[in-house]
Amino acid sequence: MTVRGIGFDARLIGALGIGRYISGLLPELARLLGRSLTVLASRPDAAIVRALIGGEPELLTVNARPYRLAEQSLLPLSLLRADLDLIHFPHYNLPLVKPGHFVVTVHDLFPFQFPEIHSGPLPRAVNQMLMRNAVRRAERIITPSAATALAVKQNFPASADRVLSIPEAADDRFQAARNPEGEAAWQVRLGIRPPYVFYLGQWKAYKNLPMLLDAFKMLRRTHPNAQLVIAGDDPRHPEVRQAAAVLPEGSVVLPGRLPESAVPDLYRGAAVVVLPSKAEGFGLPVIEAMACGVPVICSDLPVLHELADGVATFCDPNDPDAFARAIAQTLDAPSTARARQLGIERAKSFTWERSARQTVEAYESALGVRLISPALEEYPGAREEKDLQVER
Repeated sequence: MTVRGIGFDARLIGALGIGRYISGLLPELARLLGRSLTVLASRPDAAIVRALIGGEPELLTVNARPYRLAEQSLLPLSLLRADLDLIHFPHYNLPLVKPGHFVVTVHDLFPFQFPEIHSGPLPRAVNQMLMRNAVRRAERIITPSAATALAVKQNFPASADRVLSIPEAADDRFQAARNPEGEAAWQVRLGIRPPYVFYLGQWKAYKNLPMLLDAFKMLRRTHPNAQLVIAGDDPRHPEVRQAAAVLPEGSVVLPGRLPESAVPDLYRGAAVVVLPSKAEGFGLPVIEAMACGVPVICSDLPVLHELADGVATFCDPNDPDAFARAIAQTLDAPSTARARQLGIERAKSFTWERSARQTVEAYESALGVRLISPALEEYPGAREEKDLQVER
């Protein structure tokens, strides 16, 4: 079979979690597939995407914004003209009109588990319909964790032989080498002072931020100098700002959505990174924090044990007192060099290179062809990865 091309939809590169997935995976896919890769991007993001993929892959700009009518009308026409063998959609928002062979990444099942994340009955029904369509028709369904793969198979039994787990990774910005000047500059700019507890992520209900604020209120009784930094923002969740407002002025910092250049320094300057979610599809902040050599306290979820078992401290997401105690213990007894190194080594076991190779193997399995040239086939660790199998 002669391969005409592999497409990758990068229109959501500006989104929080999915954008990190796209920007981590794309450079490695471009290196592996070269001119066989065609990347779809919105016009405002074209320069960002071109910088990620280099000069070889084709860049196709489209006017079909995600979750808009044009996605169902204009995008199928663009895909038809591109004449690709297979398209990878890194989210379930793909055209209902058949786009040919495709692979989809399902990061979680939150539209079903937490339908309230969508603002009304119609958006909830539409998102559930789009996910059902994607899972039903995809040649392969990629999930970022074994826990999410299991959830997909349990909720969509007919998909079980098409589901596979390919973990995400921290990119090269997240390293343990300290940058005191950079850390201090960001802290001054954002009104942050050590020792601070750092949360990075969305504010949706399942992220459990009111519980984290309750835990921090308890912590302040014994650690009045501690500060809580909650990055991100979402006007649909005023309860976060309301809960922060009742705490002493300056004890909680809400810096909004952070510049990407600030994130590694804010991780490294933190006393501890906390992820209190009730559910996660993967938990990228856990990997990023470990890569930066920072202690992690997170919810006791199977998916987070996949990432940080033996490294992080796990707490019941319904128990603010448990989180308060764990944070206090970390502030009172900072992690040892050995513990930090254990986290760094664990984070290094997750790489975007490995993720990209396994993703290309999913394309190959779907099409029944080889896509990676022999020159790129062997690399350190490749032998261990040859046992990738579709999760059954």
